[in-house]
Order: sequence, then C-alpha cells, then structure tokens
Amino acid sequence: MRNRPFVKLAVCLISMAALILQSCSENGTDRDKLCGSWTSVEGKPDVLVYKEGEAYKVTVFARSGKTRVLKPKTYLLVEENGNLFINTGYRIDVSYNEATDVLTFSPNGDYVRKEERP
Repeated sequence: MRNRPFVKLAVCLISMAALILQSCSENGTDRDKLCGSWTSVEGKPDVLVYKEGEAYKVTVFARSGKTRVLKPKTYLLVEENGNLFINTGYRIDVSYNEATDVLTFSPNGDYVRKEERP
C-alpha cells in the first residue's frame, strides 16, 4: 500500500505524455487542400499555392511598373501554432474555409479557386 501514490503519479505522467504526443501528431490545417490556382474577388493579384518537397509555397502574380510586366514572387507558407501565414517583409495571415472553398489573405481579402479540384 505504500507504493500506491507512486503508481498514481506514474499513471498521471504516462497519460500526460500520451496527450502531448497526440497533440504533436495533429496538423492544424491540411495544406494539401490549399494547393491550386486562386483568383481574388477584389481584383488583387492571382496566387498559386503548391507543394515543393515537404514545403508549401505561395506565388503571387503581381504586375509592376509602367509596362505592367508580370513579376511573380514566391513565399514560404508557414504554420505556427495552428495558424498559417506568409512573410513578405511583414506577416500576412492565411486562412481557408473548406465549406465554401475560399482562401483568405489578411489584409488582401478573399480568393476563390480558378478551377475545380479533381
């Protein structure tokens, strides 16, 4: 009977370890669902989300200068504490609504998928 507190402590520690391992294995967002070509509903530049190796990237197809030459810029899509963002020199948060299939860049607004996913 003298070992009973140690057994309870061991059970608690094992339970906590299992919870921590379970939380580490869950992904906050299924980034594969974000892949594809997206167009802005507010006239902002189009974007392409794709997977390259283990990394997910966002390419913004912006036009610049007087000649309006297309100059794509690519950024790494980062997930931190379950939140997605890209770093363009400042942080742009990215969220995805699976029910409506809308990608939102804060502060650049909503984007809809250009083509249907297979």
